[in-house]
Amino acid sequence: MMGSCHGTNNSSNKTLIQDENLEMFTLIWLDDSKSKSQKTISIQQQLRTIVNYLKTFENEDDCEKYIQKMSKDEYIILIVNDQIGQKILPNIHHLQQLFSIYIYSPNKNIDQQWINQFNKVKSISIDYDELITQIKVDHMKCKYIKDEILFDIFRIDQSTDLNNKFLYSQILIDVLLQMDSVSNDITDLMSLCRNQYKGNKTELNILREFQQNYSTHNAVWWLTKDIFISQILNKALKIENIDTIFLFRFFLRDIEQQLIENQCLLPIKVYRYQLMSVNKLEILKNSIGQFLSINNFLLTNINRNATLPSSKISLSNNNYQPILFEITADPNLNKIRPFADISSHSYFNHDEGEILFMLGSIFQLNNIYLNDNNNIWIIEMTLSSKTNQYLKSIFDNFQNDDDEINLLAFGYILQKLNKSNDTEKYYYRLFNELSEDDERINYCCLNLGNIAFIKKDYDASLEWLLKSLDISLRTLQSNDMFLALIYNSMGHVYSAKHMLKSAVESYYSAIAIWKQSTDENYLKIAECMNNIGIIYKQEKHYPLALDCFKETLNILEKYLSHNHFDLSKSHCNIANAYRQLGRYELALEHYYLSFKILEKYYSPVHPNLAKVLGNIGIVYALKGESEKALFYYEKALEIYRQTLPLTHINNLKIEQLIRNVQSPHRKIPFGTIESK
Repeated sequence: MMGSCHGTNNSSNKTLIQDENLEMFTLIWLDDSKSKSQKTISIQQQLRTIVNYLKTFENEDDCEKYIQKMSKDEYIILIVNDQIGQKILPNIHHLQQLFSIYIYSPNKNIDQQWINQFNKVKSISIDYDELITQIKVDHMKCKYIKDEILFDIFRIDQSTDLNNKFLYSQILIDVLLQMDSVSNDITDLMSLCRNQYKGNKTELNILREFQQNYSTHNAVWWLTKDIFISQILNKALKIENIDTIFLFRFFLRDIEQQLIENQCLLPIKVYRYQLMSVNKLEILKNSIGQFLSINNFLLTNINRNATLPSSKISLSNNNYQPILFEITADPNLNKIRPFADISSHSYFNHDEGEILFMLGSIFQLNNIYLNDNNNIWIIEMTLSSKTNQYLKSIFDNFQNDDDEINLLAFGYILQKLNKSNDTEKYYYRLFNELSEDDERINYCCLNLGNIAFIKKDYDASLEWLLKSLDISLRTLQSNDMFLALIYNSMGHVYSAKHMLKSAVESYYSAIAIWKQSTDENYLKIAECMNNIGIIYKQEKHYPLALDCFKETLNILEKYLSHNHFDLSKSHCNIANAYRQLGRYELALEHYYLSFKILEKYYSPVHPNLAKVLGNIGIVYALKGESEKALFYYEKALEIYRQTLPLTHINNLKIEQLIRNVQSPHRKIPFGTIESK
């Protein structure tokens, strides 16, 4: 029997994707007992007051598969009886996602020898009440892990593209704070939570209290209460669940406003204790001097001793190390996220100097060292500004004249990170939430059309692009560059749908607009012209294709260096067209030029060099110069055999061409070995 899930739905056949835990910890109960007594149900309900998401299994194989499929970012607490434990623990104990194990056995004389080899086993209980108490005590200590800092790194010595993850985090937060909430955000969030906590009376009562009492002025109180609101938000931020994060827009803005109203006025030094995985600690050790985007709320204290745990935390799990952050922050810096003393606004409501930093705060990592006195790693950081000399230029690229983040920039970053599903969701959400007269609607339509094209949903793509075109023709000048982008995308779609006449017309419409601008669009014009040439080639209109390819080459040669990589493709396309027209000497000339350029970019045995050599051989065979044809075929085959499987189509094609040229009854060469 597959496990039943008490976190979202009691159905046992829910998929792992549908069966989603919105919190960090998952509690798994593995017991082959068929009994479902009222006492068992009561015990499981008590466990859900500690960890809401409870998954039950009767079969160790099903349980093991479930755990194996869980993300390494999850924290699994496993409750298992001693007999099944002996079978399953050797197979799963090493998994990172398995955080702790509790053995239950009514047998007082249980053999503990086999258990001692598994250091994730926290306790052996003969009584359920004892088990529940132990899990509750241990889970309270886990706050130093579940409240882990989420961060992305900006490395000074890397390009903007390699720092896209840092940019993504920053721009996501700016977008969330800048976009207006929609009226159903809270409703949708509450619905999500009710589904998650179904059957959990304790959490449902807290949920009702939140609905009744939440206001913009007590957001910090709810954040520090450490209930569903912070747990779901932290999990969503950790796994980058865009859909869930967007439901928290109202909450994030309310927190920010409270921090602004209570902003610290003088420079401070604060502390934060937590446990950190060895892997993350190593990443930070290798990032001294770099910048961190902290992607969750950072709660600190001005009192170092108040930050440290009252008693030493046992680290039977060697994957974690104790960390003490020492942070200096100056509120007088420009363009920093707010931070404030929230002691009087906190759920704990004490005067211990709790300082809360807004999520998305940026820090420079100054130093990391091990304090030998108490065996704690010290991490020294300084609050940094977006106007820092290393950061200013990258943020300027994504801000408008009012110093606000461009909402479309987040979609751009998502695309750069190849998050196509999230990109589509974001643009669709933006499309639905912007007013009809907002010019950004148009950009949403274009981008949704381009995303649908990438997913090969050409009908949907064309529908979005035509919608964008309709808006543009009504609202923009006829020579607006945005129209060219739409026509160009429509050309791609029509070509994919084999509506070649419409494709050519769309490409020419784009070219006509781009030609009215400065030279900055030369690459776009060249690409369009090349695409038209490919269409004419498909239709066997080789003279027209040749004209397009030659025009493409003329444009590229005007703006690019004489041996630029892109020129090799144009030479090869021209050569292919000349070959089809029977103008073999000109075909050879351009194949040689293509080969000469490629030699500068590829190793001597790259398959793309072999493709050009094979095409040169085909031209010589067509000219009746079989010895030269054989020479180039064999050079191509030598490269292919070193780089491709013997059964690859290019190997087979070259071998057939060699047989053709060696045969006394020579055949006309077939096909062209296309250059990529």
